[in-house]
Amino acid sequence: MATVSGRIASVRITATKVAGMGTWTMGGFTREVIEEDSWNLDIKKKHFSVGDSGTLSFSGLHDPADASQLILDAACLNSSRLTSGNIRFYVDNTKYWTIGGGGSIMITKVQSITLEKSAMGIVDFEGVAELGAMIYL
Repeated sequence: MATVSGRIASVRITATKVAGMGTWTMGGFTREVIEEDSWNLDIKKKHFSVGDSGTLSFSGLHDPADASQLILDAACLNSSRLTSGNIRFYVDNTKYWTIGGGGSIMITKVQSITLEKSAMGIVDFEGVAELGAMIYL
């Protein structure tokens, strides 16, 4: 089994790296379960319900002049969606995760900046995937 190192992980808007982004997390796809119970059942029945495509978070060095970070800010502030392939979460120089066809990613948190004395500024972004699971290409 091959393992993956996060040493060269990145986040890209199409082919352009988002400056300083080196840490990202996918919350994963989950499926809700509904329970059925009634007087004539001895044990609850459970059924699969709707799925949730998951959450995303990523962080790295804050660069207020980086065009890609500004695109993410605008996507959140203007309630825009990023479609399949427009935002990519790279594990190395060629392989990446993105939302499947027909899905989108809604950026829900921007401009979350941490700045410490004698340290580089860090910015955090969050988003949710909609209408599709993340795919690995």
